[in-house]
Amino acid sequence: TAAATCPVVFSPDGSYCFIASGSAVKIYSVRTTQLMSTLSIRPYASSSTSPASLQRATVSAVLLSPSNPRQLVVASTDGKVRLWDYLEGRLLRTLEMGAPVVHATANANFPDQLYVALEAPGEAKAAEASVKRMAKREKVPVVEDEPKAGVYLVSLRAARTTSDGVPTKADPSHPVPPARRVRLAVPRVVRALALSPDGSVLASVNPHAINLCRTSEYSRGFTQTVPAENESLTTIAFHPTENYFATGNRKGQIRLWYNVLSSPASQVDTDGDVALSAPSAADSAPSTSVLHWHAHAVSSLAFTPNGAYLLSGGQEAVLVLWQLHTGHQEYVPRLGAPIATLSVLDGTSDSGEQQVAARLRDGSVVFVGSQKLSIAKTISGLKADAASLATFAPARPDAPIPLALDPSTSSLVLPAGHPSSLQFYSPTTDSQLLELEISPSNRVSSASSNKPVEPTRVERVAFSMPDRRGEGWMATVDSWERDGFAPVRQLKIWRKKADGSSFVLSTRVDRPHDTPITSLSFSPSPTSPLLLTTSTDGRIKVWSHTPDGSWRCRASLLHRNSAPVASAWSADGSMFAVAHLRSVSLWSLAKTGELIHSFPATNVGRPRQVEFVNEEGTALMVAGSAGSLCWDLLTLEETFSSTVNFSSIARQPKTNTLIAVEDTASSSDASLLYILNPSSSAAPITRPLPVPARQILPLPSTSASASSSASDISLAVASTSGDVALVGAAARAGGSIAPTRLPTAIQGTTRLFDEFFGSEDLAASSTKGKGKARAVEDAPAKDSSKSPAAILLETPAHSLPPVRLLWRELMGVGVVSAAKDVFSATPVDALSSIFGARLGLGAV
Repeated sequence: TAAATCPVVFSPDGSYCFIASGSAVKIYSVRTTQLMSTLSIRPYASSSTSPASLQRATVSAVLLSPSNPRQLVVASTDGKVRLWDYLEGRLLRTLEMGAPVVHATANANFPDQLYVALEAPGEAKAAEASVKRMAKREKVPVVEDEPKAGVYLVSLRAARTTSDGVPTKADPSHPVPPARRVRLAVPRVVRALALSPDGSVLASVNPHAINLCRTSEYSRGFTQTVPAENESLTTIAFHPTENYFATGNRKGQIRLWYNVLSSPASQVDTDGDVALSAPSAADSAPSTSVLHWHAHAVSSLAFTPNGAYLLSGGQEAVLVLWQLHTGHQEYVPRLGAPIATLSVLDGTSDSGEQQVAARLRDGSVVFVGSQKLSIAKTISGLKADAASLATFAPARPDAPIPLALDPSTSSLVLPAGHPSSLQFYSPTTDSQLLELEISPSNRVSSASSNKPVEPTRVERVAFSMPDRRGEGWMATVDSWERDGFAPVRQLKIWRKKADGSSFVLSTRVDRPHDTPITSLSFSPSPTSPLLLTTSTDGRIKVWSHTPDGSWRCRASLLHRNSAPVASAWSADGSMFAVAHLRSVSLWSLAKTGELIHSFPATNVGRPRQVEFVNEEGTALMVAGSAGSLCWDLLTLEETFSSTVNFSSIARQPKTNTLIAVEDTASSSDASLLYILNPSSSAAPITRPLPVPARQILPLPSTSASASSSASDISLAVASTSGDVALVGAAARAGGSIAPTRLPTAIQGTTRLFDEFFGSEDLAASSTKGKGKARAVEDAPAKDSSKSPAAILLETPAHSLPPVRLLWRELMGVGVVSAAKDVFSATPVDALSSIFGARLGLGAV
């Protein structure tokens, strides 16, 4: 998404970092990686005809305001540019651009100017013919799937609005046009937009050329074009001190461009701006040098502040550091996912070490220290599934999505950044609790883009109910399939560690079934759970735990040689139901699996899911491609039927309410959610979903009491493309830290006695604004009233000045009382007032 390509932005003092995440900008503490605040964009109606269908904009650019570094400029795909006071968590202004913002950049030397690339669908068609003609003339391929965008210069000030000639103050959330807007270039493919360090040159990167504009003469537009023959450019970075820049291409090459920005001294204007060089006939081509290590496209480039190193990253998930004056290379491998963007944080007061923030394609951010060249910290929320990237072969359209709920931690379990791993995500805190590699895999990407790697994929996951100690079991199914090779399929059963930190593999079953497994579920017993698996080979297998700690097959059942496609346990675990192609069978655990009854289900088409409707387990429902049926298990009679094509059904926890989603085409961008009770005559409630849902998973309610109302429903929805989204109360609660006032970083005055006695502990200052500020501020005043002798006796001996400077105070001590805490910190100001004059330093 656009948010994943936004580089990490840091506050001027390096205390906070700003990370674009979907329709919000999340503010984290760099030192603790704690989420401090969230600046969110409200959903908007895509059209006036369907106001009920709301869409969320995606943040496309984040940068500090060029006029005030305490403000943040946030551009998004809804065509708005918002100006935030991130310290106060307050929206200041909303500027209307009129088109989705693709890129944005600014420079502090031009405090009122913002350069944006605006997607222009209408103008793109008119310019498409000219783009094709140019591509045909230059014999380069035309990129059809990339949007065309026009480059504009806009003002960060809003246009004045008047009412009866009197200026009015607009609502900050109400979009207003900018005070100035100048078009610099017609729509074309813009892959990157960047300004030189001094802001004198604006560069627009096209697939096969670099267009340069002198900002002091912006009315002339892009006056110089630097062609990149036989290259497909991806990114650009300017050197911080020298007049050259670097570009990356899809071949994995990094090219340094010289003699483009530099010019003779006679061409430097009176304002001190460096003019673009005008190459002569003898020197028509700029000088370049090439650095090549990457096997895939270079996705990001960044120079260190001193210009000594160039950093690069790409699909290989390796951070490469190029020492420019020697050509030496250093590597930080195995970052976890392909690198999207790179940002450099210079040494802060907390740590003098320079850090590199790498934004990965799975949405996480890793901080790499420049001294140890290792990952120092990670900021990770819900990781995106990297199986959709070109690194891996595409998954089958009907491949199952491992989606489950860990009952011991109420965390959502879903695929991680690699198809062979699972992540445990907490929706309430918007944080990743655990990432578990189910199958060992080779994380090295294929050097050939035509032969993507076929990874081992986790297909299914299930959890047992935790026991009194919080321990439980997890079962997974992973497989590897490729044309010309026999498929590899494994059932793995994991035991949760006693401390709850991770899982330990207990049993691995190779080839548990002859064909793919269609369902996997544990019985609800917390002490001695049973595992149920079904497969298209017709087998229904029940697995049990043995005293030696392993698992074995307890029973293997068949029903009319019909392939089972889904299964479910009753609430008490005494029976289970299995959906077949034309029937639904009900089984009892007595005598190791006894058939109770078989219900005909020819009217539902191909069954997709079966579910016990209520907590008592007296009703059973099956949903298929042609409708759904429900039976009363006491009378064995049909009680409910529907012709709606449900793709997935699930029972809301602690209620008798069923949640179902209607099957939609993969090309659709929405679906319909049904909330119904088959045992009731009430009409079902319908709600639109912003994604084409394929699979749903109810999440625990965030409210204290369980409710069947539509407003209290929390869902994890897997779309037809494999993406997972939170819907309902879970979406409102996940990462829902509202825009709050950030604690201002305290930069205490450095005094001479700080070096002698150590600086005061400023950790208590983080509690300011939380009800403890008065206690923290009053503490030094209380201690300052003590006598010099009392302060002497409470100060650790190793931090005192020499005795020859203290004898007068020691002679004045009469009765010596026991100190309350010999290790308590002595106020620096009090010691300064006592011994400052003795050392002849005066007031410090």
